[in-house]
Amino acid sequence: MAVAMFALWSAALCTEPLKPLLPPENTLYMAGVAELRDDVYSADLKWSAELAPCNCFSVYTDMSYRFVSYQYELTLHDQLHEYVNLQVNGLNESFVGMKFFPFPFFGINASWRFQPGEGSQIERFPRLGIEPTGLWHFSRNMLLGISGQYYTFLEDKNYQPGDELGAKASFVWNIGWTRHERSGWRVSYAYLFRWRIQESENHNLAKAYQKMDDEYRGFRMRGAIARYYGFEKFSLGVGGAYEMNRGTLFGFETGHKVEFFVKAEFP
Repeated sequence: MAVAMFALWSAALCTEPLKPLLPPENTLYMAGVAELRDDVYSADLKWSAELAPCNCFSVYTDMSYRFVSYQYELTLHDQLHEYVNLQVNGLNESFVGMKFFPFPFFGINASWRFQPGEGSQIERFPRLGIEPTGLWHFSRNMLLGISGQYYTFLEDKNYQPGDELGAKASFVWNIGWTRHERSGWRVSYAYLFRWRIQESENHNLAKAYQKMDDEYRGFRMRGAIARYYGFEKFSLGVGGAYEMNRGTLFGFETGHKVEFFVKAEFP
């Protein structure tokens, strides 16, 4: 019940999370994030919750709040100018979704992104996503995953973003885990490549000038390591992660993100 209430509360409030591919599970997650993207420095708090009433179905939500964000620039016009350009802070993108796995090795992840709050400088359109996912238990302690993605956006203020396709691969490796105590080290990695397959359109302009020439593509990768401690009714993981993105879809320059997190898992 506590997990469900948490999920409903946070659904109405993240920058898009990059996670390894996993089956439905019961989890609570909270993290502090420091990010550098497009010369903008920021600090976020993010959390998520997932509720799985059975092994084949779950609902989830992801949310983050941007506390600090600024841009430090140097400009040379006969003299050197140094200044800090403050960014708008507040809620980032928020997501709700569901996983349905009719088979242990295959399922569908469907998600909805609400229009973000003032903490987001980009991706400011509601979005529907579908992600067919395949899982392979390579060994008792290693799970491999691969998925395809399709995203479509709602038109807002006469601007229609183009549809996007993506592909993601990941692994989760539990090192030194005991079968019943659910404790040990966990290493995970996820790689995402996504591209906009059609140009966005600005319907405020004449028909001949509506195309935005923005068929961009880019990638993100994230590695994480955590130490899990088993308790009677749940296991608790404490760890850190590093994420990098590159490309005009996710940022004009290489972006970096460092994350420290805690994650509770309920069998």
